[in-house]
Amino acid sequence: MNYVTGGTNTGDPVETLSTPYASVDGTDLLMDVKMPTDLVEGRRAAVIWVHGGGFTGGDRGEGPEWHKWLNDRGYAVFAIEYRLAPPPRWEQAPGDIRCAVGRIKERATEFGIDPARVMLAGGSAGGNLALMGAYADERVAPSCPVGDTSVAAVTAFSPPTDLASGWYDTGSPDYSHRTLTDYLGGAPDVHPDRYAAASPRTYVRPGLPPTLLMHGTRDHVVPFDQSAALTTALESASVPVTLVPLPYADHGFDVTWGDWATQISRDTFDDFLARYFPAP
Repeated sequence: MNYVTGGTNTGDPVETLSTPYASVDGTDLLMDVKMPTDLVEGRRAAVIWVHGGGFTGGDRGEGPEWHKWLNDRGYAVFAIEYRLAPPPRWEQAPGDIRCAVGRIKERATEFGIDPARVMLAGGSAGGNLALMGAYADERVAPSCPVGDTSVAAVTAFSPPTDLASGWYDTGSPDYSHRTLTDYLGGAPDVHPDRYAAASPRTYVRPGLPPTLLMHGTRDHVVPFDQSAALTTALESASVPVTLVPLPYADHGFDVTWGDWATQISRDTFDDFLARYFPAP
């Protein structure tokens, strides 16, 4: 029944819930703070949600059904924005994610969250940036002065994990080449260092947080192999990782909330949260 009644997973920013998490280069970076309505003792776990849009579009209103789904399970949700390309934002966007993590942790008492219980999640470009926020080391500087930017877990839907590979291996070359050029300033042969620096696979090492990857096997924009290759690298580094292939699903499958792939994703996400990131 949910397949035909689920509706869509699209929305807009909720201005009444919006607040800046930082001001960078004279621009306020906003987040929508979405809190559960139930009463709990102690502090909540928090999920920072990073929207997609090919690094060039999208906004913090993306994925409202995921936000509600998480709220219903007791998680605070912080739906954040970041600076979009063009101009090239391969340094600034990941820095904005790390800035958001640090600032939200600094305001943990205000929001009633546990600063040790923060995770990142996102899809497509947002999946790349969620992974970058979770994996990046000192080579990726936060875009604002913050302390701890570590997270306890990370989830990514259909993420581009190796951007150079994404340039050459895609079923939508016009779109991929345009967005990657906007984000990185040119092709991989022109800026190989930028492509490496903006790819989560570059930062794989032991000790990274538990990772959940969900990816359609028929993704024509970001091939499934992107998540499969990252999974192999994480396993080699003994990082806890769960890869869920979603049969026949294409890019952005979760826009349809009742889609079979989305239903599978909800069950898988539930299991991952229960194992690695339970709500209090």
